Order: sequence, then C-alpha cells, then structure tokens
Amino acid sequence: MFPSPTRSVAAAIIGLAGVAVIAQTSTPPAPQMIAANGTELSYVSQGSGAPVVFVHGAVADFRFWEPQRAAFAKQYQFISFSQRYHGEGAWPDEGKQYSAETHAADLAALINALKLGPVHLVGLSYGGTVAALLAMKEPQLLRTLTLAEPAVFALLADSPEGKVALEEWTQGTGPMMAALKAGDNVAATKQLAALVIGDSFEGFDKLPPDLRQGLLDNARTLPLLFTAPPPTITCETLSGIKVPTLVIRGERTPRFFVATNAAVGKCIAGSKAVTIPKASHAMSYDNPTEFNRAVMEFIGQHATQKR
Repeated sequence: MFPSPTRSVAAAIIGLAGVAVIAQTSTPPAPQMIAANGTELSYVSQGSGAPVVFVHGAVADFRFWEPQRAAFAKQYQFISFSQRYHGEGAWPDEGKQYSAETHAADLAALINALKLGPVHLVGLSYGGTVAALLAMKEPQLLRTLTLAEPAVFALLADSPEGKVALEEWTQGTGPMMAALKAGDNVAATKQLAALVIGDSFEGFDKLPPDLRQGLLDNARTLPLLFTAPPPTITCETLSGIKVPTLVIRGERTPRFFVATNAAVGKCIAGSKAVTIPKASHAMSYDNPTEFNRAVMEFIGQHATQKR
C-alpha cells in the first residue's frame, strides 16, 4: 500500500524534463565510482576551480544535469552524481534505506570523500529537499545553496493559499498513484511527467531520446520514493540555513511550485529569488542558458566567501 499523495509530497517529486535536445560542446567524461556512507555512488566530474555539486530530483540520475555540464566546467569543477538506488546499476539492497535523510548523508560523505571542501550546491525538486537537509545539518560543507523548486510541500499547509495549491498537486497525482498501486512504474513515470511538464501522457514519447531513457531507467525508484519516510522540514528548520541561498523557479511552473518557492523564500532570511523565463519545473532543460546564467551569477557573487 502506498501512502497518500498528501503525506508523500514532502518526500518530493521529480527533476523532470524539458522539451528540446541540448547540444553539448564536449563529450561527457566517463562516470567514476566512489565509496560513500556504506554504498558506492556514480559521479562525473569535469573542469577545475570551485566545486559546484548538482543534486538531481526523483526518477533521474547524474545524466539529468548534462545541459549544465559544459557551461559550468568552463569556470568551475562540475560534479553530478547519482543518488543511492538511482542510475542503471544494481541496488545494494531492496531499497530499504531510501529516504531524503539517507541521501543527504550520502551527499555529505561524497563531498568529504572527494575532498571538495565547501561547495556550491544546486538541488532541483527532490534534490532540493536533499540539499536543504544538508544545509541544515552540515552547513560547513556549503559555500552557497541553490534550491530549484525544492519539494518541501509540507510548508503549503501553513496558509490558505498554500492549501489550495497542495490540493491541486494531490488531485493531479491521482493517475500516477493508481499506476504505482498497479505495479506499473513506467506508466507512473509517464503520468508524473505529464503532470509536471503540462503535457499529455502520450507526450512522454516526444521527449528527447536520451532524456526519456534516463527517466525510464529510474522508473523503478518511484515505489521507493512514495513509501519513504518524509523528512522533517519546517519553516523553523529552514530558518536555520545561514549560507547564501538562491531560490529559483520557472516562469511557467505549476501553482504548487510557485507557492512552495515563495514559502521557502520567506523562511530562509536573506535568500534571493529568481524566475527563469520560458520555463516550467524542468527549468534547467527548458531554458538552460538562463538557468546557467542565473546560477553562475549568484555563485560568482559569493566566490570569495570563506566558511
């Protein structure tokens, strides 16, 4: 039995998908493996300079950040990794450790194992949840924090407007939850894509082949996501984040993301808000030029900050 969408939203949604093939100016480096927190994580690293670590959302892996790789590697050390149970490899167990808390601990271990020092951290959707947890628990590992529509929907219950947005999300996830209960992870992934990018169920097949394959490769993680214990993230705990924070969203993103970003921005004092034009939840794919520019501009403003 799966939990209701209302209970599951704090555990998050996805770092899904754009609508255009993003041309790259260099061949992706071969992925590497590193031991971290009792598991092995796959990652790619390119470039030199201050490290910028990217945390993907649900139903994704390190490949999701390909539209950012070449641009960031020109100025920084770009690092993207696959969270535990994500990617194409075999699972270390049946998925019993899947949680945002575990993923945050894995992320901390990755940063330490690679001897990166304080990093610029970028997390989208579920990855934003994981990034926020790390910022709260181990702020010494961060130089800056970018939260791209973090999936901390529990905050929406604190206001009448938020409750309306939360209800829209809950109703919209109905077809996905039905597919999960039927054991059809692929159909559930397509339903989730339709909800987030505002297309039809059939529209999934029009996505770029590499992106589509990456999502399908990770469809098996959806049951783990929606049975995982939700992390405890409140406005009070978010207010403890003191590292420079960018809260970023897409111009065309659904109301539940707009409301969540607004709530996060109010909770983290001094955070900066940016809207990416011509983009929805998958802003890093929908408009990578503007997404990359906004994040690099923010990072550049804090490049010399000591922690």
